[in-house]
Amino acid sequence: LDVAVGYYQRALAMNPDFVRAREYLGEGYASAGQIDQARLQLAEIEKRCGVTCDEYKDLAKAIAAASN
Repeated sequence: LDVAVGYYQRALAMNPDFVRAREYLGEGYASAGQIDQARLQLAEIEKRCGVTCDEYKDLAKAIAAASN
């Protein structure tokens, strides 16, 4: 997970609007139990494409599943 997070962070440093990377990063955080970090990525996705884009919906589902 640490390696993947590093790659996603580098991708976001190059392009902060890369919502797919934000989704995957958030899913990684959710699966690791870092729900607050996952929600931060969800909020960033919402700023960039709203709540109707697939990346937002997918990460919201992953957070809900990890929170149960």
